Amino acid sequence: MSIKKITLAAILAGFMSISAHAQELNNYAEREDVKKFVQSMNDKYDYNKEDLLKAFGNAEKLDTVLRQLEKDKPNPNFKKNWAAYRARYIEPIRIKAGVAFWNKNAALLSKAAKQYGVPEHILVGIIGVETIYGQYMGESNTFDVLTTVAFDYPRRSAEYMNFLEQYIILTKENKMPLRSVKGSYAGAIGWPQFMPDSWREYGVDFDGDGKVDLRNSSADAIGSVANFLKQKGGWIPGQDVVYSVKFDNDTPKIQELLAKPVQPSLTIKQIKEFGVSSTEAIKPDVKLSLIDLPNGDAATSYLLGSQNFYAITRYNKSYMYAMSVNDLGAAVQKARANSASAPAPAAK
Repeated sequence: MSIKKITLAAILAGFMSISAHAQELNNYAEREDVKKFVQSMNDKYDYNKEDLLKAFGNAEKLDTVLRQLEKDKPNPNFKKNWAAYRARYIEPIRIKAGVAFWNKNAALLSKAAKQYGVPEHILVGIIGVETIYGQYMGESNTFDVLTTVAFDYPRRSAEYMNFLEQYIILTKENKMPLRSVKGSYAGAIGWPQFMPDSWREYGVDFDGDGKVDLRNSSADAIGSVANFLKQKGGWIPGQDVVYSVKFDNDTPKIQELLAKPVQPSLTIKQIKEFGVSSTEAIKPDVKLSLIDLPNGDAATSYLLGSQNFYAITRYNKSYMYAMSVNDLGAAVQKARANSASAPAPAAK
């Protein structure tokens, strides 16, 4: 045998050895931390350990998910740009899809608005920002995502261990095979991109078919989003999401206001003590907080956020996200009104 052939054989053997070792390390069913989790599920909920270990034995470690989570970590050097962020969501394709979604689900949106007090345009805005009305719900295997992050991403391990536990319960309750559900790279599922715990706690059977299906039922998605904003967000019916800002002097105490708790706690009278007010008439009992929307190198935009703005941030903590939901919903509402009032084409 030639030296060249021996070298090649050695290299191939080395690769096979490395591959087998990696496979062994990624066999979740053989890991002690996974076995401990399975035992916990057995102790708390009487889950069959063999069945769970078999499922973990088939789970895949998703390195792409780990890389994406690292990429998503806050970068202190990144300059946020509200105008650029907004343009990603308030654009013609999403607005057109929103009008079609609203027209198709008008009765359901109206029902949800009456039942939960959340306006139709906010519900439309959230589902539009999340998945463009069910068009992009994610292609990652949810069980594999949650397993990967829970056991191989220490920074968020505890959080995802809970998501994994809730997901296993969710699939059993809904008679879904563990590895049958697809969602986002972060483990969010369905039209509204709920995490498993939110699905279980806030999901509602809004179409009355006896089950909560956030993957295939736009009705359940609409009702569940409204329920989430009402129950977790504390949505206040009839209250505006944001109000305009006016600075009453040349040295408003902006940073002091921004340092206040995220949840609104000050009345407009108290806000004025910081040199900030509004051009709008705001009821004296409405609680407010100052919202900042950086624009890169340009001047920062400011608004006063109400409890309802805070409710949207309970869905996603980003101020820019919350404003995009509000603005997309408003844009869809306007486009729908304009299309409804447009004269029909003349008959030929």
